[in-house]
Amino acid sequence: MIGCLCLHGFTGSPEELQPLTERLQRKKGWLVYTPILPGHGVGEDIGEAEGAKWIYTADRAAKEMLKHVDELYVIGFSMGGMLACYLAAKYPVKKLVLLNAAAYYVNRPQMVQDLVASYRGSENLGLIL
Repeated sequence: MIGCLCLHGFTGSPEELQPLTERLQRKKGWLVYTPILPGHGVGEDIGEAEGAKWIYTADRAAKEMLKHVDELYVIGFSMGGMLACYLAAKYPVKKLVLLNAAAYYVNRPQMVQDLVASYRGSENLGLIL
């Protein structure tokens, strides 16, 4: 059986992933679970939520799913993508899907290009570019 853990984003809820999760639930042999992260449920105060609690909730969900499935897929939306990356580094996640993950990707060639562009024409560096 394939397990698919879906993690919603900051200030979001499982409903923001509902079209995707409904489609995945129609697949035969798939177990799909989307936990509500602390501070995001009805009547909860997001201001009292802590990142450690979100990590704990995602971690607990992954551990529980791994008890019942042969393969674990993790899908994370926005901040949920960062939690998904954490889980993929810690557990045997077969597939990782990031949707609008809240991360900055380092692209070294782009960094050099941006650096050159920012210093182009600068007289006090003494560079000939």
